[in-house]
Amino acid sequence: MSHRRAWLAALAVLGCSDLADSSGVVVALELQLPVPPAVEPNDTLALIGYALDINGDTLDTPVYWRTLDDTLLTIVDSIGLVTTSRTSGSPRVQARVGSLVSQLVTLTIRPGSDTLRLTVPDTIPVPAGDSVSDTLGAAVESRNPAGGVSGTSILYEVVDTAAAQGKVRFVNGLTTYRATTGPTGAPATPVVLYKITDPIPPMTVQVTVSATRPSKTPVPGSPQQFTILFQ
Repeated sequence: MSHRRAWLAALAVLGCSDLADSSGVVVALELQLPVPPAVEPNDTLALIGYALDINGDTLDTPVYWRTLDDTLLTIVDSIGLVTTSRTSGSPRVQARVGSLVSQLVTLTIRPGSDTLRLTVPDTIPVPAGDSVSDTLGAAVESRNPAGGVSGTSILYEVVDTAAAQGKVRFVNGLTTYRATTGPTGAPATPVVLYKITDPIPPMTVQVTVSATRPSKTPVPGSPQQFTILFQ
């Protein structure tokens, strides 16, 4: 697999100058981190790194990780599994193969995503003549400290996309929408569903709501479901 464009960028950051005129020699590292690069308490996060040769091809060489802040972050496995017991902090991590090291990467520790809940009734009627629903309110919340989890995301998906095709949409024009959460754990921009045609009423649309932790494990309470009734 070629990673030419990616490793050239990594090469500039790493400042490598002695490129062996042969393949099979590690000359750069490509890092794969979650977006945003966050970790939550008691959630095991996988940091992924690739060793690349002069051609930008991936080598079968293990990439090892370390942290400069072991009071904040625990290296479960030096191949790239990390966890924390903290609820805040900014630990730094670094990848290496032999003497070749990556730039420092700062992770953000945030409160645990302990539950996903709906903040409004799960059935939302839309009066005749209106073309937009009320807010499809949901929030990702933590128990310690109690409150919303900011900077994570909530995924909204119309269940029956075939039946709803051309009839409803989110603000992005699609029948799926990923919303970033604000300080309360709810989407920073309220999520609504638009009707874009005038089908024969009643038109019922189901929307599932789900969230995942940085490790991609589901947040407890996922999925939830809204029923939107266009009258």
